[in-house]
Amino acid sequence: MASQMLTPRKRRTRQHVIADLSVHHVERFILEEGHTSQRLSSDYGYDLALSTYNEQGYIEPGLVYFQLKASETWEVVGSAHVFDLDIRDYNLWMLEMSPVVLVLFDATRRRASWLAVQKYFRKNATRQPKKGAKTVRVQVPVRQVVNQRAIAKIRDLKWESVKPVLGVLP
Repeated sequence: MASQMLTPRKRRTRQHVIADLSVHHVERFILEEGHTSQRLSSDYGYDLALSTYNEQGYIEPGLVYFQLKASETWEVVGSAHVFDLDIRDYNLWMLEMSPVVLVLFDATRRRASWLAVQKYFRKNATRQPKKGAKTVRVQVPVRQVVNQRAIAKIRDLKWESVKPVLGVLP
């Protein structure tokens, strides 16, 4: 019966599978750390929104946005994966009040590395894109692995962005 089905039809590709695996990979660590994530169905620069909770289970203010990129494997230069970020994403993310985390998922190794985007660009002015550029290259440290410890660090990043809004001095 299956061989008699009409073609052509939409097809689930390997890229679709590894994209879903990347979301699952990150969500696992978010849940294990006691937080929740919301998948964003319309992809305009964000795939997940992270909500965090304190030790008593109360929700905390603010969000963290994640953009996930999945590949069979990522190019490594020195001690970092390299990724050419679309300038449109850069422009959006640098205006964002909440932290934005770029995650590169390596499907072959079932491992992901992360980068706090705004902090990365603000830390070093030479990383800014050139005028008229369509992309800007980022280096995501291979050793900055997505795991429970990383989610705890990302939660701390969120607090750094929320404190000024709440009137809390650093």
